[in-house]
Amino acid sequence: MRSIKLIFMVLCAVILQACSSVILPTVAKLSGLSPLEADPQDFQIAVTLPDGVAIPEGGAKFGFAFARSDTGEAHSESYPLEQRETRDGKTLFRIAPSDIEALRAFQAMAAAWEAEDPRATSGSITMSVVACSVGDGPAPDATFSTAVRISADGLFLPLIRNARVADVIEYVADHPGLTEQSLCQ
Repeated sequence: MRSIKLIFMVLCAVILQACSSVILPTVAKLSGLSPLEADPQDFQIAVTLPDGVAIPEGGAKFGFAFARSDTGEAHSESYPLEQRETRDGKTLFRIAPSDIEALRAFQAMAAAWEAEDPRATSGSITMSVVACSVGDGPAPDATFSTAVRISADGLFLPLIRNARVADVIEYVADHPGLTEQSLCQ
């Protein structure tokens, strides 16, 4: 596909792209994945949050989108991610097992488009996370980190390391409509 790339979007990666918090080798590895070949069952996001910040129910999503420039057709799907906590304080997200077959069917449709006209087909995979302030909120110097796993037997690859929560809060406040902050109310 001409422009099929994995677009891993934890909102903060976009916000902090010029910062040393974003781990560029992980970004490079993610950009080399094909949405047609990637197994959605293998994707997981690990988020380490400070006190005063939480991810609400429905706050983490996985999306798949494909388009054809020759016919104007476009399809996209979004799935809420399942959440669980680890013993070491990380929050893990994955695609619900009940959604895997639907995602694979979506990939098959995109593969058929790719076979018909590779240059006219484009697509993306996205993962997004909305975090909310809880209680007194985070400390002024609080940081968060994220990592991704892209294969069932793979390690978690750091994507964002020790980014300041205050920087993200400021950015989101300056860009209304950027996130689904209604989940936080």
